[in-house]
Amino acid sequence: MLFNLRVFLWSIVSELEYRLYPWTEENPPEDVAKKYNLPEQTSNNLYYDWIQSHDQKISRLQEEMIWIQKEIHKLNIELNTHD
Repeated sequence: MLFNLRVFLWSIVSELEYRLYPWTEENPPEDVAKKYNLPEQTSNNLYYDWIQSHDQKISRLQEEMIWIQKEIHKLNIELNTHD
């Protein structure tokens, strides 16, 4: 029963995907690219650079969070020793 429901939902999703992205190649057809003002050729480097920049931002945020946690820990120790 559950399997049949999953197959049914998957068929709905795949049909929706086909309607939203009707081309099967990496690049859209020329008429679609002109209609929606898409770049002529998608570059994997663009996606890689985008992902890399996000990774750098996340790494920086993680480092800052670790630093903040250490500072909070130091403050807690100082407060506990003064009591």
